[in-house]
Amino acid sequence: MLNPANRQALTQQLRPPAGFRLAHAVGTTFTLDMTSALSVPLSFVAGSGEEFTNPVAVLSALRKVSDRVDIFCQAGHIKAPSDASDLLALLEPMVHQVSVKRGLFHPKVWLLEFDNDGERRYRFLCSSRNLTTDASWDLLVRLDGQPVRDVADVGPDSGPLARFIAGLPSLCTVKPDPDRLARVRGLASRLANVRWDLPEDIHRLAFRPMGMGEEFEQGSIVAHIRDPENFIALNNKTGNAAFLGREKLVISPFLDDRLIGRLQDRWTENLFVYSRGDQLDLLNEKTVADTRTTFQAFDELGIPESADSGLSEIGESGIQKVADDLTGLHAKAYFCDYDHFTYALLGSANATEAGFTKNVEFLLEMRGAKKRLGVQRIRESMKDVPFAVYDGTGGQARSEEDKAAFRLENALRDAAAHRFLLDAVPDGGPKNAFTVTVSHDWSPKPEFNATLRLLSLPQPSAVVELSSGPHGHSFHSIPLADVTPYLVLTLEDPEARLSKSTVIQGSLRTDPEGRLDEIVARQLDDPQKLRQFLLLFLTPEDALPGSGTGTGWFASSGFGDGSTAGLFEAMVGAMAGPDASSVFPDLKVVMDRLLALRGDDPEIQQLHALWTAATDALDMGELHGV
Repeated sequence: MLNPANRQALTQQLRPPAGFRLAHAVGTTFTLDMTSALSVPLSFVAGSGEEFTNPVAVLSALRKVSDRVDIFCQAGHIKAPSDASDLLALLEPMVHQVSVKRGLFHPKVWLLEFDNDGERRYRFLCSSRNLTTDASWDLLVRLDGQPVRDVADVGPDSGPLARFIAGLPSLCTVKPDPDRLARVRGLASRLANVRWDLPEDIHRLAFRPMGMGEEFEQGSIVAHIRDPENFIALNNKTGNAAFLGREKLVISPFLDDRLIGRLQDRWTENLFVYSRGDQLDLLNEKTVADTRTTFQAFDELGIPESADSGLSEIGESGIQKVADDLTGLHAKAYFCDYDHFTYALLGSANATEAGFTKNVEFLLEMRGAKKRLGVQRIRESMKDVPFAVYDGTGGQARSEEDKAAFRLENALRDAAAHRFLLDAVPDGGPKNAFTVTVSHDWSPKPEFNATLRLLSLPQPSAVVELSSGPHGHSFHSIPLADVTPYLVLTLEDPEARLSKSTVIQGSLRTDPEGRLDEIVARQLDDPQKLRQFLLLFLTPEDALPGSGTGTGWFASSGFGDGSTAGLFEAMVGAMAGPDASSVFPDLKVVMDRLLALRGDDPEIQQLHALWTAATDALDMGELHGV
């Protein structure tokens, strides 16, 4: 079941099936790297054939599909990029930061709906992977599904998944617009009749969202681990009489004595625990000394890209920055051999009390034949993963540096959960310049220094005072394309000499007209970029390489030599496409800029005339109901 040699990027798993296009995607992550999020739309544009490093391809993909993608992430864990691209502003409609009353928002799932002329396909990804660039070892389970007419033929109950998806918008710190809210709920409602294909060697499966009020039935492994006194184990017993199998295996970067103790029941013969050495050190000595338990520590030196510690570079002030995400081991999985079966849990929950009782998490609970899925087979499949026998004794205390880093993270999460309201008004200075004001009621604790700035500009930063009550900050002479609801909050702990930053999603109450169009125009600053954008934008999303409608014809259509002949073909083809009524209005800012840059070029004039004729024809068609 585990195949550590099978390394794939998340974006590969997001790609639509051949002939299908994205209808809607909902993803969740604890940590969000904004630069990584830019690559998600590219996954859904099969005809682009472009690399993530091509900003024009990213821009085109964002303009095409951002209204069909929603990503939910933990407030206070949006990574602040070192160099903020203009393109990050186009993530605004699709990224939603959330805050929960207790614990953390920690699930890592994707629900995808694809369409081919009314035919629907679905995909569900349940993983331990955040939407970041780190080189962690993660696990992922993929389910593919399709609608069926006979409800009895559906298989795994999609109800828990549907309720989880439908409940996500209620956790947002900034309420999604009504159209997005309706689309998310509509997607959830269509899951009732989806039949999911089970993974190889799995013959029973259940969706297990935690932390959002979902109730689980008796006999659920997740329910028993959460509440062993009230939910029966595999032997139909509770409490001290409960039994989850003689052999068990746990993979988790974080763990605590309480959860490991629940798996070290009196019937256990072998418990294999795979974790990080620094976390195993924090276990109680009695837990580590249990002779039935074998501990394996992940060797981070075996992963060249991983960091050696939880801290990153030292800034100019000598203050060390806290790393934004865990590296090395990040997978979470649980296996229990009972009778002739193996029961497995895979997903986001660490082997901690908080992971199973406080956080919002998502796991898949599965059952398969022990001869195919057993603990010993899982151990054999992991032989090439860099684990080493843990030779410590546990009993260590958490370092003061770690405690200080946790305090910083908690303070950032608390700050990001507050409302930050922004207004942008013309400041009377240079053309298209604005004064952006930020108001909020958050104040840092006395031990921290806090600064706030706009994500789009590295300077200036406003100091957030310690005083209680409302705060206001003003940023002057901000170009239209740099107006943003995204703020960067940096906290410093001078005594511990640590700092950490996060991006906060504010609410832009007065959003200047044409702001996002200005960002697009600023990206397309020469004719070649404009041509490239138009070709990519007009290419159908479900185009296949070599089909004559994808990038395969770019080279023979003027893409590389500076001519615009290929654009005529692309535009004529797009006029006949199903998205013509939405595609052509979106191109106005691009076409106007193209005309402004090269308005004296006869070919550009012809292209602009063709575009004008196309939009007029579409307008007439809508007017007459065609």
